[in-house]
Amino acid sequence: MSLPGQSASTGKQAAPKPSLGAAIVAAARKLLGDAYVYGGTGPKAFDCSGLVQFVMHEVGITMPRTSEAQWGAVTKISKSQLQPGDLVFSQWAGDGAAPGHVEIYIGGGKVLGADDPAVGVRVIPLSADSGHIVGYGRAPGVKGGGSAPGGGGGGFSLLSLALPADVLSMFSTAETLAQKLLWLVNPENWARIVAGFAGLFLAAFGLGFLVWSAV
Repeated sequence: MSLPGQSASTGKQAAPKPSLGAAIVAAARKLLGDAYVYGGTGPKAFDCSGLVQFVMHEVGITMPRTSEAQWGAVTKISKSQLQPGDLVFSQWAGDGAAPGHVEIYIGGGKVLGADDPAVGVRVIPLSADSGHIVGYGRAPGVKGGGSAPGGGGGGFSLLSLALPADVLSMFSTAETLAQKLLWLVNPENWARIVAGFAGLFLAAFGLGFLVWSAV
């Protein structure tokens, strides 16, 4: 009779099953060096969100295609809660959506992503995104396990022990406001707004002209 945790056939200790976060990191690392191509979804060329979608699919998680939709699909977390396998969302000049970029946190203060055609899928320090980060998220089905090594910033969790919930909610509100401001200052979003109003104006003008012609 085998003991708990041992294989029934060999009696040897069964290898522990890796966490889902660790599986995400392992799947992502296999793609290091693959090409960056805008709109790429794999299996050998990716853009940032295509890479995330592909990696999540490899571990059995269904994720939307774009970084904007992925931001809406994840559970929002703080920086102090980052663990390997979580996602880091940022906004850079020229990004078409908000947030326009996503990377996979792999632990040790580093992220893995696809954003440079000259390098392809690569690992960079999380600090390289400083000033551009919109927020952090955890994919569906991934369990939290506390702060990851190198995740940094445990201040918010300490504050939660001392401050009432209504005060802490102010931080969440401020984060949401910052996200909306980032969206507003993106020139491509303004171009969409202007184009939308122009389309409405032309449609109204055309309808009015038809009515006038029929009279």
